[in-house]
Amino acid sequence: MASRRSDISLRGVSESINGRHAFVHERVLELIARDTAKDGSITFRKKELAERLGCCVRTLDQALMRLRRNGYVVSEPSFDENGGQLGNVYRATELGRERAAALGGRYGGARLS
Repeated sequence: MASRRSDISLRGVSESINGRHAFVHERVLELIARDTAKDGSITFRKKELAERLGCCVRTLDQALMRLRRNGYVVSEPSFDENGGQLGNVYRATELGRERAAALGGRYGGARLS
């Protein structure tokens, strides 16, 4: 399981797709697909990621809901040793990795070893 990071990098995540500004859900999908391929999953603080993406937490929540609803991303809660919830762990599904690759994310189509 990937550890929580405070320095989420958006390197490799598209800012534009086909000559238009990339939507938040597209950028989040590329980020999750990249880290799924690299580390197996990603955990992040929504407030921090929203700030890095230049959107509000509500917009990020809506993007994550959309990605889960479309079957591109799965999430599960993570807990500390005392049972307190730390947040969610996100993974791109195979469909999500294919979609991220179609969007132009170089990490989208990578397969896990």
